Amino acid sequence: MKRYYFITIFTVASIAINYFCSYLAGLIAFPLYLDSIMTIAVSALCGLVPGILCAVASNFLLYIFANTGILFTLCHISTAVVASLIFRVEHKKCVQNASPLHENSGNAKPTDFSYSTESFMWIGFIAAITNSVLGDTISYFFYSANTTIPQVDNAVQGIYVVTKNLSFAAYFGGTVTNLIDKVFSATVSLFVYRAGKRFINTSPEQALLQRT
Repeated sequence: MKRYYFITIFTVASIAINYFCSYLAGLIAFPLYLDSIMTIAVSALCGLVPGILCAVASNFLLYIFANTGILFTLCHISTAVVASLIFRVEHKKCVQNASPLHENSGNAKPTDFSYSTESFMWIGFIAAITNSVLGDTISYFFYSANTTIPQVDNAVQGIYVVTKNLSFAAYFGGTVTNLIDKVFSATVSLFVYRAGKRFINTSPEQALLQRT
């Protein structure tokens, strides 16, 4: 029961964090999206469905309150899907390497073992590529290379002034921004994941002992 409460509260909190981080980044002209900073952590601790829910709800809030294009939801979903696929591969390897004496190893929950730092970094890199391809294509064909995120659009416009090639400016600017953004988000999610995993795996008795 504790795990279900955690999934609900953590997913809702992550949606709020994704929204506010992206909104604040726009206010202070921080040159990253920060709209999926917690999505990877949700996918790691809660699974694919909560991860997708976090992605969709985050972009929906940005669509309503920050004028972000609704089609960019696909980019958010791709981050959750990429994360879940890589975590599933690592889970499968963990089960295959488990001792035959552990009959229930195949039914292990995501928090029964630890995902590696390498997995989070690969997720950041691959998610950057998927987000770049999807986001830049959507931006170019549906929004005239406008992402509605001023600090990112300024970078695209700066590249366009130099190259005089809008498609190159949109794809190159989006790729660089996504690479930095998703690696940063993966790093934040890694630390959040480790803290969340300790919380889930700590029994009430252990928590009481830690307080005394």
